[in-house]
Amino acid sequence: MRVCSIKKIGFTISEAIIVLVILGIIMGLSIAGIKLYNPVDKGSETLSWKMAENIESATLQILLNHSSYDNFLRIKDGSGYFSVEDADITKRMSDLYSNYLSDVKFGLDLNNEYFSKEILDYDRSSTGEKLKDAYSNFFYVTDGMLIGFRFYQSCKSIEKNANPPEHKGRYSMDDVCGSIFFDINAFKKPNKLGSDQYILPFGVRGIEYNKD
Repeated sequence: MRVCSIKKIGFTISEAIIVLVILGIIMGLSIAGIKLYNPVDKGSETLSWKMAENIESATLQILLNHSSYDNFLRIKDGSGYFSVEDADITKRMSDLYSNYLSDVKFGLDLNNEYFSKEILDYDRSSTGEKLKDAYSNFFYVTDGMLIGFRFYQSCKSIEKNANPPEHKGRYSMDDVCGSIFFDINAFKKPNKLGSDQYILPFGVRGIEYNKD
C-alpha cells in the first residue's frame, strides 16, 4: 500500500522576508514618484512664468508706446518724462502699468500682516527691510496676485535679490534702475521669495535678468 504524503504550500520565513523587502522597495519608488510630480507646484510654476511674461510684455509695450529712446528712464506719461528723482515716480509707473495689466485693483491695506515681513535684504539695509518699506504704498492686486514697483536713485544700483521664476536661488545684478515684485497668490502662504514671490530687476532698457 502506497502512502501519499501531503506537501504544505506556503512561504518560509526567509521567503516572506524577501517578498516584504521587494514590496517595500516598490512602494518607496512609487511614493517618490508621487512627490516628484506635484500638480500644485507645477501649476504655481506655470502661473509665475505667465505673470513674469505679462510684466515683460507690459514693459515692452510701455517702452514702445511712451519712449523713443528705448530707455526706461526716458518714458513719458501725461505728467512728462519720468525721473528717478520724482517723488511720485513709482505711483506714476504703477498707473502706467495698470493700462497694460488686466484687472488691476487699487487701495491695499499696508497694515496687513503680509507687509510686515522682513524678507528683502537690500544694500541700504544689513538686517533686511520690511516689504512695505521697500515698496511702500505701491502694491496692487492683479488677477489674484500682488505686484509692486521700486525705483533706485541711480541706474547703477545693485539688486541683490533678483529672482525670476524657476531660477535656482537669488543672485545680484548690476546697473539696475529698480525692480518689480510680484506674489502669484497674494496673501496666501508660503509668502516666501522663490516659492510664490519673485523679483524682476530692470535697467535702462527694461527688464533684464538671467533666466538660467
